[in-house]
Amino acid sequence: MKDSKEITLFIDTYNSNHSDAVLMVADYLSNNQNSSAEIIVSEKNQLNLKIMNNNVEGYLDLDFDLNSNTNDELKNFFIGLIYQARERLGSDFPKTNIEKDIENSLHSISFYSEVSETKIISKNIKEIVFKGDFTKLETQNGDDFLFVIVPLDKNKTNLDRDYSMENYRKQISDEIKITAGAYYTIRNFREDEIKMWFVLHSHSGNLGNWAEKAKTGDQAILWGPRSMFSPSKKFSHLILIADETGIPAMKVISENNKNFSKCTTFYEVIDESCQIPTKGENNILENWIYREGDEPGEGEKLLDSLKVYELPKNDFYIFGAGEARQMMKIRKFFKNEGVAKEQMHITGYWKK
Repeated sequence: MKDSKEITLFIDTYNSNHSDAVLMVADYLSNNQNSSAEIIVSEKNQLNLKIMNNNVEGYLDLDFDLNSNTNDELKNFFIGLIYQARERLGSDFPKTNIEKDIENSLHSISFYSEVSETKIISKNIKEIVFKGDFTKLETQNGDDFLFVIVPLDKNKTNLDRDYSMENYRKQISDEIKITAGAYYTIRNFREDEIKMWFVLHSHSGNLGNWAEKAKTGDQAILWGPRSMFSPSKKFSHLILIADETGIPAMKVISENNKNFSKCTTFYEVIDESCQIPTKGENNILENWIYREGDEPGEGEKLLDSLKVYELPKNDFYIFGAGEARQMMKIRKFFKNEGVAKEQMHITGYWKK
């Protein structure tokens, strides 16, 4: 199986966070209304859909060769099935979260900006302040994130004010790329200023390297926004889980969302000196887990802290973000504890 770990991660993410899309594809392929569906890998290493209809279990072969195809090809294959399902089912099936996300991206806006200020927040977090005209930026005071596009060599490339996401996509397949991009959460913003926190990894990619060296006057295109935090109903107790990459989103959610009366957070950071407490919020209980000698995304301390945490009896919602495989383990733990899909959204912000 090519990219076996990546394919396992894809299947787990779709079954957990995009079960509505999996069910729509199952209804389309079976020409029936099913009560539930999930993607599985058969004993013969084939990709199947396991469906339930009136308490009767069934299986559908997805005709996708896991031995010769990659994870990226699997993603494209499944998106294709979603489009086919929508064309066949029309409005008979509610719009899925994936479709909503694609639709929202069509309304996203590109903003030209320049770095106006930088500040070190902790050992591995750097705040970068962008100035520009953000009057048309609309956020939900949640995990709103923007795609940050920067020149790979600022001495050779100047970003035009009209540079857009379309320009970026056109150069993805070019042998020589002039820009790089990645998603980052808005920590806070005004009409003329956006603040973001960038995690500085030892294995930083293009954006991490840019952020480490960023200084006043550096150019960037900010495109978006998008969001993942969208509970289906109100709840009284919010549980947030993150490593450094997810902390900005969790801070904004806990500070601004009024749909809960109590919030408990679990933040994994390097050590005690990297705590960034939320001030003046009596209903937020923050737990800081120290990674110490562990590599980011590889330790068990965050999961271990959740194993000894006593979940509320009911009326709670879990939102988590961090290293993809670490989050997959956490999601699996809560699932085994009986937490329903509708009560949690745990996602990967980055992969080791």
